[in-house]
Amino acid sequence: MTRRVGVAERRARLMTRQLLSAPASTVEEVADALVALHATDPATVHLSAAVRLREPETVERALYLDRTLLRMLGMRRTMFVVPVALAPVVQAACADEIARKQRKLLIQHLATAELDEELGSWLAEVEEGAYRALAARGGAHAQQIADSEPRLRTEIVMAQGKPYEARGYITNRVLFLLAAQGRIVRGRPRGSWLSTQYSWATADSWLPGGIPAL
Repeated sequence: MTRRVGVAERRARLMTRQLLSAPASTVEEVADALVALHATDPATVHLSAAVRLREPETVERALYLDRTLLRMLGMRRTMFVVPVALAPVVQAACADEIARKQRKLLIQHLATAELDEELGSWLAEVEEGAYRALAARGGAHAQQIADSEPRLRTEIVMAQGKPYEARGYITNRVLFLLAAQGRIVRGRPRGSWLSTQYSWATADSWLPGGIPAL
């Protein structure tokens, strides 16, 4: 016999499932229940957790001290905070493909830099140089990594010939690639938790063994 679920019951079930009527004790419970916390806007992850907790608890503790949650790229090429145990799934399902597509796009943009190099090989060398620079420092911001790997300050042109043409260094694009590959992770933001500038660390130094492959 088919049972009809009305609007009121559906909403009540969602309230329970989303921990809005029965709050959780820890931010890890929140992340587990929701699968992931959307984090493209830095404030969203904090607000999403706060509204679902019985007592105020800082997300920073789970992200940067206990490291039970991890900020990483997920579906739609946007940022999420996920339980560490789920990171390999997100990496395989979303981030690896994001890295592949963004690397191809960056190589296209590198053509505007007029480098006398095979661009794919050159970019791979810069990626390795940036990774080694970060590993040597233990943790660093983008500018500090570029100080050790000057090729990160190679300038490219986006939307060349268009009214909205823009120029910029490849620093953040290369770090984005390394993060999408699961080789580096975002650490604490620079300034308040509303900041969009993060320190970086190698995945191996941040998590025991890094992000494992599925």
